[in-house]
Amino acid sequence: MTNGLDADGGFRGYLGILRSRMWWIIAPACLGLIASLAISLLSTREYSAAAQILIQSPATQTEVGTIPVQLTQADVETVIQLATSAPVQNSVRAKLGSAPPVAAAEVGQTNIISITATTPNPVRSAMVANLYAKAFVSYRQSVNSRNLAAAEFQLRSQISATARQIKALGSRSRSSAQVIALSNQESVLKEQLAQLQVSGAVNSGGVEFVTPAQASVASVSPRPARDALLGLLAGLILGLGAAFLAEHLDDRLTTTEMAERAAQAPVLGAVPLIASWRRPETPLLISKTDPASPVTESYRSLRTSVQFARQESSLRCLLVTSPAASEGKTSTVANLGVVFTQAAERVLLVSCDLRKPRLGDFFGIDESRGITSVLTGQDDLDDVLRPVPGGNGQLWLLPAGPAVPDPAELLGWPRTADLFRTLIERFDLVLADSPPVLAVTDAAVLSRVVDGTVVVTAAGKTRKTELRRAAQRLQQLHVPVLGVILNQANRQAGYGYGYGYGYGAKDGGQAGPAVPAPVMAAAGEPAADQAASGVVTVQASQASLPADS
Repeated sequence: MTNGLDADGGFRGYLGILRSRMWWIIAPACLGLIASLAISLLSTREYSAAAQILIQSPATQTEVGTIPVQLTQADVETVIQLATSAPVQNSVRAKLGSAPPVAAAEVGQTNIISITATTPNPVRSAMVANLYAKAFVSYRQSVNSRNLAAAEFQLRSQISATARQIKALGSRSRSSAQVIALSNQESVLKEQLAQLQVSGAVNSGGVEFVTPAQASVASVSPRPARDALLGLLAGLILGLGAAFLAEHLDDRLTTTEMAERAAQAPVLGAVPLIASWRRPETPLLISKTDPASPVTESYRSLRTSVQFARQESSLRCLLVTSPAASEGKTSTVANLGVVFTQAAERVLLVSCDLRKPRLGDFFGIDESRGITSVLTGQDDLDDVLRPVPGGNGQLWLLPAGPAVPDPAELLGWPRTADLFRTLIERFDLVLADSPPVLAVTDAAVLSRVVDGTVVVTAAGKTRKTELRRAAQRLQQLHVPVLGVILNQANRQAGYGYGYGYGYGAKDGGQAGPAVPAPVMAAAGEPAADQAASGVVTVQASQASLPADS
């Protein structure tokens, strides 16, 4: 699930996620920065000092003399491990009373080992490093001395044994050749003993203390700038991970691209959230109360999109529904009716939400008599049609009428289709408000008697699964879906509304015509056939609708 990604590529989708969940990223980054900086400033200062030891290459004895042997990486690693071994630590502990931890490491690609001590005191750090270096050199020298003593003892034993053999054979004239051989062997052993004694006098155990540690004036930790940067980076990574995980798990519609993919239909427009409408249960007809607002401008842009669709095919009667309740369908019908009359069209609004009628509340019209009383024969159509106050005779309302036991059955009567044909003949445009698609079957029944259906969704509230199920239910009934309206949209929804804020809010002018997009074919249906069936792609205007029932 890639909620924020559009069909053209992931970059814009990723940017949309970053915008919509900006505080998911900023908050952890700020917390990481503050926490790391606080810990750094409150931490005890640490100072490091390093002593260096040179590893000497071992030598081998040949016929031509002593030849040094090249050190291997394994030899260097062995010395590094021995530098902090238990015998060395015990020697340091005996002199210092404790054995602070140190770090031994190879200096570059050389035969030099660095022993680094870190403590809160720079002088102590240098002292500890030097003690470890000296203790290690002493340890290697003592080991070397023991090895030399053992080798010398072995050579002396061999020389003594050879001398006894020569003495035993000296009185036998026939053993002169054997005596000569033993004498030569004795000479070699004595020579080896002499070389061993010379080597022991100059050998320092294979290591040499070359650079003593010096007390440093600069601390190695804490480093506030570095720690703050690391904390910021860690917070950013955590915030980005949390933001993308939340976006992955969030099933709510937030962008027009998501709505298009879920409904498999174009987004006709988006209407911004009305910040001042804090009580959605109280009807607000924004197109009347504030005709120069960006919200009203978005309704005008939506009207332009619908007008373009009506040019492509004969659309005289539109059904406005939603996947679930409180997504703005009734306010959409009311405000669209007002802006269409401003285009010199004679518009009829039909309150077909017979279970919870609210359309009359937007105009202050009683709905006790209406479509149900006409269908049941209690009233004539002309007796229940109501002109909307202030509509100049261009905007009319057909109320819901008295409640009936089974609204879906009533709307499915043949008389309902006849009634809508009559209404289409008498008005330029008929807009019908219906219950949600997923809640009851009323919308599915009504969709058979209208020319097209518009589905209203609420950004940040409607779930993709709900819109997908609603669209699939309408498609199964072969209902021509004109498109989707994204209500309560913000700038992250995919449609900015700067035009409304800039031009429309100051001058009160109407939006220019929407730019038509190519006709979008339904799945497996050619574009021409789709245009004939009423499924038309229209480039939407900017924004989303206030919530109502």
